[in-house]
Amino acid sequence: MTAELPDILRVEGRLKKLAAKSLYKRGNAYSFDVDGQSMWLLTREPSWHPSSPFLAEGDRVELAVLNTPLTPTGERWVYALRNLEDDTVYVTHFAWQRTCEPYAATRIPPASEHRYVLTLSALLIALLVMGACIGALTGTDSASWFFLSSLCIGAWLLAAVPLYVMRWRWKAGFPTRRQRVTEAVYRCLDLGSPLAPDRSVRSV
Repeated sequence: MTAELPDILRVEGRLKKLAAKSLYKRGNAYSFDVDGQSMWLLTREPSWHPSSPFLAEGDRVELAVLNTPLTPTGERWVYALRNLEDDTVYVTHFAWQRTCEPYAATRIPPASEHRYVLTLSALLIALLVMGACIGALTGTDSASWFFLSSLCIGAWLLAAVPLYVMRWRWKAGFPTRRQRVTEAVYRCLDLGSPLAPDRSVRSV
């Protein structure tokens, strides 16, 4: 039996009491009120400055929010936000990276697996090049080089294969729970499919 998805509510109104708190290198947290409800939006934006935020006091917005307070003071977590002032859509993924709760959406944006795999590949290639240089300078035998190469290949497979398998399952119609939650968020704001949205979407 398919597990029930979290209750995701669509809310529309103007931002009031907008405030931002830096999470240092982990991004920023926005808090605000909309339609009399307190909201909490976590983003991976590396910096926030009062003169140039992507949100402003009084902006008209549409939100997809978890209809269950998750903080002692009653704030609701925001899954996605459409700023009606410039029609830009933001969908959160950063907020769910460190939680395994049943209401969590995907940790990374849909169709972004290749970026993570390319980053990992670049790091492993750099490690192999460094190992080759050190081996050439120190005269290390080939067994050590073979071990390092095997280790890098194993790390790549352990990281890349699950990402691509989950992407294939999603496209084949067998999404994970997190992917189903993400689909519900996109439906809530009429964005189309996460794998092929009807409009440009910014992941934060």
